[in-house]
Amino acid sequence: MVKKYKQLTFEKRERIYELSQQNFHKEDIAILLGCHRSTVYRELRRNRTRIGYLPDRAHKMTLDRRSKLLKIERDTVLKDDIVSKLQAGWSPEIICGYLKKERSISVISHETIYAYIYSKEGHKNKLYLTLRKQRKKRKAKVSCNSKKSRIPNRVSIHDRPIEIDKRNTYGHWEGDLVLFSNQSTNLITLRERKSRLFMAIKNPSKHAEITSKNIIRTFKGRKNILIETLTLDNGGEFAKHEEIAKHLRIDTFFCDPYSSYQKGSVENGNGVLRYDLPRNTNIDSLSQKQIDKIVDKINNRPMKCLGYNTPAEIFKQNYGQLVDIW
Repeated sequence: MVKKYKQLTFEKRERIYELSQQNFHKEDIAILLGCHRSTVYRELRRNRTRIGYLPDRAHKMTLDRRSKLLKIERDTVLKDDIVSKLQAGWSPEIICGYLKKERSISVISHETIYAYIYSKEGHKNKLYLTLRKQRKKRKAKVSCNSKKSRIPNRVSIHDRPIEIDKRNTYGHWEGDLVLFSNQSTNLITLRERKSRLFMAIKNPSKHAEITSKNIIRTFKGRKNILIETLTLDNGGEFAKHEEIAKHLRIDTFFCDPYSSYQKGSVENGNGVLRYDLPRNTNIDSLSQKQIDKIVDKINNRPMKCLGYNTPAEIFKQNYGQLVDIW
């Protein structure tokens, strides 16, 4: 099911600005905001100023565009002119160009005219019938991610035991994939929900079979006691979750589509990891030991939610000597 588009709030625009300043990729920003990536791409493209993206300016530009739609609806002469030309077979682009040339009206764009055609008033007057393709609804751009889930036998996060949400017990992990520009190599990131212990595993491919084998290898042998459940997103790289569940004897759960906030612990860890490993990092050039050193800094940094203890300290309090086999 395609996620319904919602207008961004000023607060979300401020968040986009903050994450952009930290060099987060647009797709990662979309994940953290819980929206589709096209929303972020469109926002940064349409509302960018000569000095970059500014949230207050972006919000004003959006409101200005809405006011232009109201201008058509309130200006009877302008509206009648646009409607008559639509009925004569003119496209919104041609009408826009005509208004600029003949009447010096430059505040109306062809997108504004399309918006009016598909507004409540435009639908009532069936203005969509004046368009060449005569679509009753404007066709949305559909990402391949909106296709039917490729995850067989997925179990929804809503069926996950409530006690896991409360973080009262150990052994419940969240998983994700951190990608890098123009490289198939990526990092499998895992985070334990109660202690916030974070891991990053070098992974040569997004293929589900390779990804599942690397997760299984991470928790093999005595380490199997460290994991009871794993919560993932709906990426095809986790399609072999049943293999993970079978070999590790655990339960796997999946977030709702476009709802990565439901595994916010690992998303937060990914954001911290990006400080040292931005998207343009040549991850192939780094060894697992080098990656582990970066992860160690994350695990040995105090966290407010842990009472300013570190994830490593909290994890060791529960697992003791087992930490030494990690």
